[in-house]
Amino acid sequence: MKTDTNYPLSTYRIQFNDAFTFAHLEEILDYLQQLGITTIYASPIFDAVPGSQHGYDGIAPYRINPAIGTLDDLRRISASLRQRGMTWIQDIVPNHMALHPGNEWLMDVLERGPVSPWYHFFDIDWEYHDPQLHGRLMVPFLDRPLPQAISEKQITFTAGENGFQFNTGSLAFPLSVTAYDVLLDTFEDAAPEIRGGLLSLQQNGRLALPPDEWRRQKQTLFNGLLQTPALTAFLENVNNHEALLNLLLEQQYYLFTHWQETAQRINYRRFFTINGLITLRMEDKQVFDTWHSFAHELYRENLIQGLRIDHIDGLMEPGTYVRRLRELFGDACYIIAEKILGEEESLPAGWGLDGTTGYEFLSDVNHLLTNKWGDEKISRFYRAQFPELARYPQLVQNKKTMILQTQLSAEWDHLVYLLYHYRLVHKSTDRQKLKAALGLWMVCMPVYRIYPESWPLPDNDIIILEEAITAAVKRTPALTDEFALFRSWWKEEAGKPAVILKFLKRLMQFTGPLTAKGVEDTVFYVYNALLSHNEVGDSPAGHKCTPLTFHERSIKRQQQFPGSLNATATHDTKRGEDARIRLNVLTLLPDLWIQQVQQWYAMNSAFREENAPTKNDEYFIYQSIIAGYPERNDPENNFIPRLSAYLIKALRESKEHSDWSQPDEGYENSCINFIHRLFSPGHGFMESLHPFMEKINQHAQVYSLSQLLVKITSPGIPDIYQGCELWDFSFVDPDNRQPVNYPDRINMLSFMLQLEKDDPAALMKLLNDNRRFAWEKLFTCTRALQFRKTHAALFQQGAYLPLSGEQDPVIAYARQHEHDTCLVIAPLLSPGNFEQRWLPLDNNLPQQWRDIFTGETVTTENGKLPLAVLDRFPVALLEKISG
Repeated sequence: MKTDTNYPLSTYRIQFNDAFTFAHLEEILDYLQQLGITTIYASPIFDAVPGSQHGYDGIAPYRINPAIGTLDDLRRISASLRQRGMTWIQDIVPNHMALHPGNEWLMDVLERGPVSPWYHFFDIDWEYHDPQLHGRLMVPFLDRPLPQAISEKQITFTAGENGFQFNTGSLAFPLSVTAYDVLLDTFEDAAPEIRGGLLSLQQNGRLALPPDEWRRQKQTLFNGLLQTPALTAFLENVNNHEALLNLLLEQQYYLFTHWQETAQRINYRRFFTINGLITLRMEDKQVFDTWHSFAHELYRENLIQGLRIDHIDGLMEPGTYVRRLRELFGDACYIIAEKILGEEESLPAGWGLDGTTGYEFLSDVNHLLTNKWGDEKISRFYRAQFPELARYPQLVQNKKTMILQTQLSAEWDHLVYLLYHYRLVHKSTDRQKLKAALGLWMVCMPVYRIYPESWPLPDNDIIILEEAITAAVKRTPALTDEFALFRSWWKEEAGKPAVILKFLKRLMQFTGPLTAKGVEDTVFYVYNALLSHNEVGDSPAGHKCTPLTFHERSIKRQQQFPGSLNATATHDTKRGEDARIRLNVLTLLPDLWIQQVQQWYAMNSAFREENAPTKNDEYFIYQSIIAGYPERNDPENNFIPRLSAYLIKALRESKEHSDWSQPDEGYENSCINFIHRLFSPGHGFMESLHPFMEKINQHAQVYSLSQLLVKITSPGIPDIYQGCELWDFSFVDPDNRQPVNYPDRINMLSFMLQLEKDDPAALMKLLNDNRRFAWEKLFTCTRALQFRKTHAALFQQGAYLPLSGEQDPVIAYARQHEHDTCLVIAPLLSPGNFEQRWLPLDNNLPQQWRDIFTGETVTTENGKLPLAVLDRFPVALLEKISG
């Protein structure tokens, strides 16, 4: 384990966009310092598609996004952070960039082809087997087929300061230099200034001029031509000549296509199934060096101190990438990666990462704060209601297969093509059977992917591949011969190991997106037993974490990756951290929940329009209302619009009755009407909802504090997603990027800290009386973070000592480093109270403690700590009293 000071003590995630800029961040730095935060954890700040609300659609990794600030702004913030003893972790996106005209690297490729210095930067198959795409990039942004788009004048030939271009909708792509011959041949009698310019561009466009020089030449020429009658007439002539437009488009280094064509063919790798995000060949050292140059400058200038790698599973060689990153940035740089781990999967130790972004912690604490008996009762009820969904593993395989056959069909076909192209199969091999076997193998992968780097494959990789093939054979025995072919690859006598390795690396870049799209973006909106476990990194089936398991994993986490984040909410989570706790509370009251749902089904049956919503979608709606309902029990303001927007996204993601490619607006509108009728004045739904929500909140407001305290004190680094120091009842993005009301939070914290100085007893009363408005959460957050800050070594290096057992109503543990010790006690979802209950302590632990929340002294009796400490405040963080 590292002991350097590069590990943060706590992080605060900021989502930058044009509504929250560097200037807005500066306004809350004092507040974040008071809260106890030590590190800003910044979303991507490099230039992105105009209007981007997240920054993951980058266009220029070599400059700051002007919509959020400038380099000088960042320098000023950095100086301010240093004065406060704070640091900065930067989220970087090395897997992909936007396929957008603002992407200057890509536009130069589309304009100049092989002479562009960035020609091989993007993961484009320039030798794609479809002749129409050979040497051309597919640009799938048309909303109709190309011939129709031309005839209906949806594509026009225009000019700007950077030269000739084709406009389609709001996008403009450059004229490729290969088309100048056509223009010169067609317009022999063009105005001299036009013809001279065409000749110059024709000649210089084929030269490997530096991009800046090429751009300068074009701007010099076109600044003199723009708005001239000659150029206007020239453009009109081209646009009025449909055959010429067709001929020019045939000469491009790209091909405009209907966006739906990517389901049948595609010659570039996308981020998941998003046509507008084109991936990079980051395995190429030149691409790596160029792309990271600016980020490294920021690090050398000490403007950033750490990196968060987005979507590391998309890279062909993640291990090589991280090792290069570590070599470039050095050992002192804090580096973590976004990586979803299976339940028994570990982050490869040889990569040199400090940890993950914490989805495995989110899953563990989510299960820890679920009553397993109630969970099973609710799941049995759900499976009885929807027997067609009862077999979750089968549902996962079916939905992954559906995604493969529809959204990733083109990628699947290309992988099959590569098997023949690489001569890994005999040319006489039945193509359809081979394709079916390869697809089923991918579908049955038990993890997102493996990371083949060298030959022979590590034993663990072979175990995972064999597990997938065994499952595939069981599902389709008729393909046994094809699966035997795959298995032969890693046998000792296997031939062509270099080619096999090359194919496996490419294959693994698609098994991850297949799982993500099939499970996270489909199954999680179909299988609705308990939505709190339909979460990134979690699973509604299979993944479990008992108190003893949590202890074991915490010890392992401290030993192996203490630099991993402890996350409970991120920009990618399906619902807010406190929304999940509300749903988990249903497992504490399963009979009441089942009774309530059945009552709602009957009560609201008249609101359905021709079986819309279906019973399963209706069940989803009820859980979503429980999860996101405002703390003031008031559905007014923006709750119903937010819920409605969320439901539309959920319906399209589920792909059951609507989807993104062909939305069923009739079904969607019926579901939205259903929601509006639920909240119509005088209807009994709200009369029954409010008392039920009171019961849920009574428990959830306590267990949310358990989640928060465990996050801050467990091995790992606590991460607070923006605004989550108060209640987080958000839905999936973009809802979880709603503006945060910082003035309210600043005023609350200021008032709280002042009252603590003036009248501690009055503060305790204030917190308790205003529990529903998250005062206790804010107090717990700042108290625990500040304690962590003043006991840095205890939490960074301290041992984790389990104190509670499997049947205890609390999770309890000690953190111990040299002479410093603290105790953590937090309630679990267990009936009963803590009167006359005791927690046995190790004899080596101190006997007297001070509760940092209440300030009261707690004394052990006969080696036992009274759990009545939780009567005074919902959770306890005890520091030893010296002496």
